[in-house]
Amino acid sequence: MAPPAYDLAVVSEHARATEHVRDSSARGAQSVVAAVSAIVGRVPIHPLLFAAFAVLFLYAANLHEVLPVDAALPLARNVAGAALVLAILSVVFRSVARGAIVATAIVVAFVAFGHVASVATGSGLDDRAQLVAWGLVIVAAIVYAIRARASLPRITTGLNVVAGLLVISSLVTILPYELGRAGRASGGPVSEVQAAVSNTGRQRDIYFLIFDRYGSADAIQRRFGITSDLYDWLRGQGFLVPTSSHANYRATDFSLAATLNMRYLDDLTRDVGRDTGDRTPARALIQDHEVGRFLQARGYRYYQLGSWFGPTHHVEIADENIALGETSEFESVLRETTILPAVERVFGGSSGGASAQQQSFRDRVSEGTLLELRQLRRVSTAPGPKFVFAHILLPHDPYVFHADGSIIPEAESRATDEKALYAGQVAFANARIREMVGSLLSGPEENRPVVIIEGDEGPLACRNVDCPSTGAEYLRIRLGNLVAMYLPGVDVDVPDTFTSVNTFRLVFSSYFGADLPPLPDHSFTWPDDNHVYDFRDVTNLVGGPPDGSSP
Repeated sequence: MAPPAYDLAVVSEHARATEHVRDSSARGAQSVVAAVSAIVGRVPIHPLLFAAFAVLFLYAANLHEVLPVDAALPLARNVAGAALVLAILSVVFRSVARGAIVATAIVVAFVAFGHVASVATGSGLDDRAQLVAWGLVIVAAIVYAIRARASLPRITTGLNVVAGLLVISSLVTILPYELGRAGRASGGPVSEVQAAVSNTGRQRDIYFLIFDRYGSADAIQRRFGITSDLYDWLRGQGFLVPTSSHANYRATDFSLAATLNMRYLDDLTRDVGRDTGDRTPARALIQDHEVGRFLQARGYRYYQLGSWFGPTHHVEIADENIALGETSEFESVLRETTILPAVERVFGGSSGGASAQQQSFRDRVSEGTLLELRQLRRVSTAPGPKFVFAHILLPHDPYVFHADGSIIPEAESRATDEKALYAGQVAFANARIREMVGSLLSGPEENRPVVIIEGDEGPLACRNVDCPSTGAEYLRIRLGNLVAMYLPGVDVDVPDTFTSVNTFRLVFSSYFGADLPPLPDHSFTWPDDNHVYDFRDVTNLVGGPPDGSSP
């Protein structure tokens, strides 16, 4: 079979046309690259990018703890602040490019101070010396901005590229994670509670008071050798106080999520997976929970008294959030990385260094706790029906209160044995609990509220850090929690091994006719912080008699 014949003139013309298209495409691509390079070189956006990176970097480093909504406002605030500084300096230097050089120096000094300080302080440089060093950086930027000529476009391009790459490096971490989190999001089970109510009982006020890390009598005795008289005192006031109560999970976010939704968190294991340290799905169950929704649907006003702990500082569904300031935990940490704390320490008369940073946190802890205690008394005078959820960081560390309520100086706290610190903070908490109970139960029985006082977990087994173990001694300490319930007008009983997941199942069944039988009382742990939903049932290790015998 003869090969086909080709018209060489046509082939040649086609080749020239193809080459022309190729050349045109190459010139177009080069034009695009040139245009982008021109923009990168001539539009100085690096101050805005550096300001954005400061927020994105912290967010990317804490993906397991925060949500996009936590970073949105700080990000907008940082970029807007950098834009304002850039605009002012552009007018001062009569050049956007020159003003941007100085703006970037100021932005970097502002947002990077805390990160660099952790290294510089270890080298012997105090706050004042570090402020001077950053001041010199800004002065150098001013001198360059005034004298720069031919190198200015190259420096602008370089800063844009560096800042852009930093932002991209954070987004490369954030975006896949957030897409995965969105894919893992669970619609949640159908509300068992909303379908379980057969009638509406008397609408008594309900107080849910969490005293963080207030352990059971057994847990406190095992950890510190301390005997608290609060348990018997509460029984004398008519509270149900089970002798071997224990938490369902060994961390605040999981424990509260289970209690406030009256169910175990097995669906998170299924939907989120075992191989993750992302705690935000559990924390989302605190922001929108069954207990709050149930009571709001029945005319209750929900008051949230929050601590510095992010998930309870501000609860989305609450009718009124009351806490020290409106700064979220993420914003508080972000602020500590800036230059502001150092400026306050130097010009406000505080001592420099890391201890001053910690003292600032200690001040917030003590002031926030005292605010909650004051506001709890104020809220109690509000008309009902009302649901009051207070998360009080007592006797949780840092240890800031003596037994008489006076503040412990940080130096004294560092030098004092933890047993004495915990005992003092427990004594202070006991005194405040007695005052609250006396006030809440002062009226006639028919007008008294439901009062639930619980610890979300027991004390840490090691000072300031958790030291997870699968041993019975550790688990009895970490999971043994205070449970005390004042349920006026009803005659109920609870098992000695009662767990918090059944708290509101009991309350709603007793007062609202809800068909919510108690769940089996179980306690769970997990192997490490990278597998927080890999729940291991350890009920057999924590549910024994509190007499010191082995389970």
